[in-house]
Amino acid sequence: MFVGVDVHKDTHTAVGVSPFGEKLFEVTVGNYQKDFEILAETVNREAGVLSPYFGLEDCSGFGERLALFLVERYPLVHVPPVLVDRLRKNATHPEKSDSLDALGVAKVMMQNIDTLPVYTISEESKRAKQLKELSHDREFLVAERTRLKNQLHVLLHRVYNSKYTTYFKDPFSLKALRHWVKVRPPCDTLLLR
Repeated sequence: MFVGVDVHKDTHTAVGVSPFGEKLFEVTVGNYQKDFEILAETVNREAGVLSPYFGLEDCSGFGERLALFLVERYPLVHVPPVLVDRLRKNATHPEKSDSLDALGVAKVMMQNIDTLPVYTISEESKRAKQLKELSHDREFLVAERTRLKNQLHVLLHRVYNSKYTTYFKDPFSLKALRHWVKVRPPCDTLLLR
């Protein structure tokens, strides 16, 4: 049995398809452990003698929790969204819904089961993901710090012209920042508040 899952932030829609392309079930579950267990119970009940194979459109973003749950219990493949989109565009009625997307994932699995990448988790990939997330967080913080410094430069230049750079060696030192907070410039008392 092929189970295609269309993943989203808060819910996931799963559609089970027999090896002959017959839709066996459809279920929408939340993004919590108890919901994943309900999905597994539904799949096991509907599968009967068939062995379920899962396919997810997104295994790393919103579908990461579900993928981590499923990979321990079932064979799991990653179905590239471009294949599902191509299947939908070739359909007679290229409509889009969660149910149709999940069905599309299952049909792509039926047609390409040998070529789809198997989803696996290794310690190395977990560390790589954590490093990538840390790197993105750091990039965001550096960009935000630069934005705030540039904003303060503009405000100080409005009040003191270029002379503010001579007041402190570093206009962003703790001592300088305390001074800028306390000072009441003669041009506009609300400018630095």
